[in-house]
Amino acid sequence: MNEIAIYIHVPFCIKKCLYCDFFSFRFDISLFHQYSKALIKELELKLSKDYYVRTIYLGGGTPSILPLDNLENIIETIYRLVKLEENFEFTIEVNPGTIDREKLKGYKNLGINRISIGIQSLKDEELKFLGRIHSSKEALDALDMVIEVGFENINVDLIYGIPNQSLESWKDTLGIILKREELTHMSIYGLMYEPGTPMYKALINGRIIPMPEDLEVEIFNITQEVLGRYRFEWYEISNYAKKCYECKHNLTYWKGEDYLGFGPSAHSLIGNVRYSNTPNIKAYIELLSNNKTPKIWEEKLSPLEKAKELIILGLRLREGVSLEEVYRRTGINVGDIFSQSIEKLISQGLLYRKEDRIALTERGRLLGNLVFEEFY
Repeated sequence: MNEIAIYIHVPFCIKKCLYCDFFSFRFDISLFHQYSKALIKELELKLSKDYYVRTIYLGGGTPSILPLDNLENIIETIYRLVKLEENFEFTIEVNPGTIDREKLKGYKNLGINRISIGIQSLKDEELKFLGRIHSSKEALDALDMVIEVGFENINVDLIYGIPNQSLESWKDTLGIILKREELTHMSIYGLMYEPGTPMYKALINGRIIPMPEDLEVEIFNITQEVLGRYRFEWYEISNYAKKCYECKHNLTYWKGEDYLGFGPSAHSLIGNVRYSNTPNIKAYIELLSNNKTPKIWEEKLSPLEKAKELIILGLRLREGVSLEEVYRRTGINVGDIFSQSIEKLISQGLLYRKEDRIALTERGRLLGNLVFEEFY
């Protein structure tokens, strides 16, 4: 029996945010119905009772713009084709302004048990800068609605490092969010200027002045201190959770375990083989309408490549990486191959070693990319 996680990519948004480089585009109802049919066909081609599913994750894009009846068809197809782990985790990403009580109750009836809300900020001027479609009031109304409907596993996404954001405005956003005791998980990201996005173009053209680095570091440190007082502990560089509420689906990625991705541009990893679907939605629909796979790229990782990946992804976790486990899974003794890099990073105060396990220090967490580069 093959244990896997399932990721479903919903590539539609009402409006694309100015900082976003994920594969998505504006909602088109006619294209959406064609996409739904193609997605169900891909599920039928790739899934079987040989798969034992630990987690399902509906990401995007904005999955919460899907009509409930379409979502029901997609989910029931998955349930029909695979075996589900008892107490499996089922997440849907939602944006304020795209949900209501009827939808949320429908999600519960379909077995969805984890909601991830893209709030990003509770300051209207910051939301406008990011290109979000909602206001701070709509964000809080959405969060309160999710709580009232009775979801017990709730994540909120927030972004810091926004130009003109102050330490006080960030602490205010955190304070308001944390008053909701039902919240169990927080994903907190520094703003990234990804090439090709409108925000990146504004940056290189001098229309945006990024937040000073020392203020970003101060916000990063304050965040950990404040969340700790509310029983949130960091378990991955950008993720905090109350005890037993770590995101099981994302842990699949960080631990290099098997997952299947469905939808245009979705990626999969089974054993040492990684592959991805076409990012062209019309090609995706056409291929599947002809019972052909939408896969356009595949690579087989060598044992060394797999070992490197396990280290780089695993070091994102607070618990770090067991070198013995990497050896067991790949046959590569990374402790020997990367001994100089490991000792160098330890001497720089970026890594620490305990028995067979290496992990980031607090300083290493701030400078994670410098650490990861040593293992590329």
